[in-house]
Parts: sequence; structure tokens; C-alpha cells
Amino acid sequence: MEKGDFIKIDFVGRVIASGEIFDLTIEEVAKKEGIFSEKHKYGPTLVVMGANMVIPGVEKRLEQMKVGDEREFDLSAEDGFGKRDPKNIKIFSLSNFTKQKMNPAPGMFVTINGKQAKIQNVTGGRVRVDFNHPLAGRELHYRVRITDQLKNKLEKSKAMIEYYGIKAEAKIEDNKLHIHTVKPLPDVVQKIIEDKMKEWIKEIKSIKFLSKEKEKKEEKKEEKGEETAPGSVSLERPEESE
Repeated sequence: MEKGDFIKIDFVGRVIASGEIFDLTIEEVAKKEGIFSEKHKYGPTLVVMGANMVIPGVEKRLEQMKVGDEREFDLSAEDGFGKRDPKNIKIFSLSNFTKQKMNPAPGMFVTINGKQAKIQNVTGGRVRVDFNHPLAGRELHYRVRITDQLKNKLEKSKAMIEYYGIKAEAKIEDNKLHIHTVKPLPDVVQKIIEDKMKEWIKEIKSIKFLSKEKEKKEEKKEEKGEETAPGSVSLERPEESE
């Protein structure tokens, strides 16, 4: 596989030291291991080669594979989620949390300044927070199979829309992509999708976002003879911390 290829993969990822599965796409394995969840979406997942959608060690192996290939391999921490970095462990005043009506406890995951972290301990009015990835420093074992390769621009577009968790209809006319959702997407989401689509699907020259909800509102305003105004989006700011 080469940079820019759109592929679908099935995988099972385990922590070597414990044998614990930390992520997978195969429902049968989840049920067999007793970790099946109704909330988890199973099935092959999209990987765009070169887009940092998988960790470095997995992408290196995918480069050596073709559709239908299945491989098992171990990864060092460097090729996985990186080494644990002591600099990523920070100390905050407990008051930063209580002001926001939070009661921090060891093992709790929080978001601070837009970054996810895990609380290690709370003592003496101080909170020790670890910003390292939960799997940093761990050696990993993967079983990976390439199930499909997408070559059609519409298939690629639909796969990217699904990857970002958006329910939408898509069609392409003269290399212009129309993404039709029920509710309007926030401007920031539209920007992310548009940038990624144009970067990785070169055939697409422009993207138009449509929504059934907005169309209905505009139809009602037109019936009443009112002018339509652009929609506004309210985004929640990440928590602030000293």
C-alpha cells in the first residue's frame, strides 16, 4: 500500500504484558473475549495511508501488505503510542477543579485546555495529572487484515464522512461533492471535512454542505416573504486551567 491509498482494515490490538485487548473491530472476537458492547461500532475501519490515522508501527506493516493479507506483529513503545514522558505529568491546584464544580479522583479522565489527561492522585490541595497517552510506554501486539481498498471517489467520500461519525447522504456532480445532513454541521466540522477531503481525494474540487433542517426553515421563510439569514453555531470552549 502507498501514501494516499484508501483501505479498510480489521484489527485486534492487545497490550503484551497483560494480554488485554485495548481496541478491536471484530464483533466475534469481542463476544468471545467477553468485552462486547452495544455502544461500540464493529466492522472494518477506514485508513488513509499517510494521514496518521493509525500508529506508526501499524502503518509501516500496512505498507507491506495488499488486500486480503493478514499479519500478526509486536510493536515497541516507540512504534506504538510513544514512550512515557515525565514532562507530560503536571501539578495543578485543587481549586482549579473545585471552581468548575469538579471533584477530581485518581483514575478519572479529564480535559484540560483541550487535552485529555488522567488524574494520578489528589493530595494536599494539589492534583497530579498525567497527559501521557494511556498506552504510552506499552509494548503492543496487533492482528491486522486489509479487507478492502477504495478507489472510487464517491466511495472514498462516503467512507471519510462515516469515519468522522456523520450521518449524511453524499453525491458527486462534476467533481463537486454534495454532503446532505439532517441538521446543519457546525462551521468548524465543515472546515475539517472540507480540508481533509480536498487533501486526500484530489478529484474533488469543491464541497457543498446541505441540511434538510435548514432547507425547511428557508422554505417557511420564503412562504412568509422573509429574508433568510446565515445560521450561527455555538461551540463550547474547552476548560481553562492555570
